[in-house]
Amino acid sequence: MKKLLILLLILPLTGCVGRIEMSTMAICLGIDGDESGLTLTVKFPDYSNGEDGYKLVSAQGGAWPEAVSNLYAAAPASLHFGQLREVVIGKGAFDFYAPMDLLSWADQLPGIRSHALTAVCPDTAQAHIAGMQPAIGKRLSKYLDIALSHIEAEGRIPATALSCAVRDLSGPWRSPLLAWTEGGAYALGSRQNGLLTAEQVQLFRLITGESQQYRLQGMGCSLRGRAHLAVETENGQDTLLLRLPVTLTYSVYENPPAPGAEDLLQQQVAALLDRLQALGCDALGFGCMAVRRYGTLAAWLQSGWPERFCQARVSVTLEAKYRQEAER
Repeated sequence: MKKLLILLLILPLTGCVGRIEMSTMAICLGIDGDESGLTLTVKFPDYSNGEDGYKLVSAQGGAWPEAVSNLYAAAPASLHFGQLREVVIGKGAFDFYAPMDLLSWADQLPGIRSHALTAVCPDTAQAHIAGMQPAIGKRLSKYLDIALSHIEAEGRIPATALSCAVRDLSGPWRSPLLAWTEGGAYALGSRQNGLLTAEQVQLFRLITGESQQYRLQGMGCSLRGRAHLAVETENGQDTLLLRLPVTLTYSVYENPPAPGAEDLLQQQVAALLDRLQALGCDALGFGCMAVRRYGTLAAWLQSGWPERFCQARVSVTLEAKYRQEAER
């Protein structure tokens, strides 16, 4: 009786293992698009013939459902997206498809890992994913986890998950920044799409409190408290208010910073806001402040905030303190 009970317990476990081994676990998903339709690419581990490597599968379709159906058919086994680390979109796809369509379609794939990083590459996503190899170790998923977390910790790319990008695109109060594979960000704006440099992304993440890696003339910058964002309207003119409390640190082996460091940081913050306004990309979320004035969603939608954001004045107030610290 005991032997029978043990056998009954083991059989379901062995069945699960068999199904996992027969699955195609996508590590990266690539999306390309042109006038002929969409091309989807996945990279997955392949252990056939005793090899410990990765393979690529691509499929095309005139529309998203057709491309997805062809991708599932091309995969060697049942395709799963639960281990997805990165969604890469070829920049050219945005010339033919709306960002909301591409991202929401991807977010609706069955079982997709919604906090996978969303990135844009200058060439095709298919070529970019084909060149991805683990520089350390053999597991691409583990290598990507380490590499992406390191880059995000340095603040060189925005930490935009797929689900967050879809959320920001679903309403007219915040715009997403997607990671640019060369470093920096690809901004999705109401006027146009455009790039932010890695330094601008570092400053952006300092303002939002996501990173403390921004450096100014050899000094480290860290957020002290929270940045304060507000929108004021007077005589029909909107003003974007940003108050930034920061601590500037310098080495014990250096003299105190020369006058003007605060002004330089303030100018860089204002330049970042000017760039976001030029693109029509409210990535900091000033719209989240402005929407509070409206009692209904219909009234908010009629307010024309995306264009008002572009035309608003900018007022940046910097509250800086200096601290001397030993080298680490």
